[in-house]
Amino acid sequence: MNNTYNPVQPTPPIQTPPSQPIPENQSVNNPITSHKTNLPIIIGAVLIIVFIGIGSYLLGTRKNQVTTQDNSIQPTSLIIGSSVNALPTSNPSQSPVISPFGSSRISFADSGSEIYLKHTITLKDNKVEFPNDKARTMTKVYSQDEYLEPKELTNTDTANYKWIDIVEEGIEDFAGSKSILVSDRLFSFKKVPDSNSFIFVVEWSRSAGQNQGSWSPYQFERVLFYYDRSQGEGKLNKIQSFSSYPNDTNAYTFPKIDTFSNDNGYVSLQLFECWNCGGHMPETLLLNIQTLKTKNIGKVTQFAWKQNGTYEYKDYVVIECEEPQPGECTQDPNTLPLKTGQF
Repeated sequence: MNNTYNPVQPTPPIQTPPSQPIPENQSVNNPITSHKTNLPIIIGAVLIIVFIGIGSYLLGTRKNQVTTQDNSIQPTSLIIGSSVNALPTSNPSQSPVISPFGSSRISFADSGSEIYLKHTITLKDNKVEFPNDKARTMTKVYSQDEYLEPKELTNTDTANYKWIDIVEEGIEDFAGSKSILVSDRLFSFKKVPDSNSFIFVVEWSRSAGQNQGSWSPYQFERVLFYYDRSQGEGKLNKIQSFSSYPNDTNAYTFPKIDTFSNDNGYVSLQLFECWNCGGHMPETLLLNIQTLKTKNIGKVTQFAWKQNGTYEYKDYVVIECEEPQPGECTQDPNTLPLKTGQF
């Protein structure tokens, strides 16, 4: 508290002006006559000043209102640009994502003839790293699957396209971990024929360790998405998550987008037990694009879509091997009847 003493300044004496001589034609005994003569002039001047003040106030208030309206931010459609905090999604993986360790983001761009997906991983904390790579940001651009793998495009100038963010997954810390390894990737991607909509699968793969170079997975899943652009700005639909860790209830958790029906209302996916491991037959998962319902019909051969959700297939029959060999022995599909099914 400031206790500085401020002394009171003495009041200066009132100076009395010297008396002025009275003109000869003015009476000393009638000073009120002069005041009555000037009173209307004084009242008029006061009213003019009041009117000018009120007008200036109203004009200034109106000007401030106009300025406030001109400087206000107008809302814009999400399709105009990307926004991390307001993704155009119905079921985003996480919305919004704020993580001190980093995030993994999927964006798309429409060139008119093709749709591209961009995968950007940003690492913030020093204990988070990529496999065998010291970079802090990794960006890859893809076109549709070729031989069940998204085709990575190299030497692509991403500034030439308008990217819209649709999925973002934050990197979470694992309790007591000294280091975190991030191996996320775009796992599968195909455009729905004769439309601007597309289906894609993202793999979230994170491991944690107590020592550098030694990790154990704490998040290992693949998520199937459908981005519907048939109406309006586009809508993200999270169809299904396939987790391999820690509670593995289904061994076939690696979905690859396969074939669309002739009317583009249905799509089949192949569910593998592992990827790039070989030696097994995948299961077949069906997706109704209109209702977003799925149906697993197990292991089949010679699968083909017909009309209105019907399909043909042959059973996958395991038989005893005549001689020891790697993998399963199966009955020749040519000896099996052709069956039909209805989604």
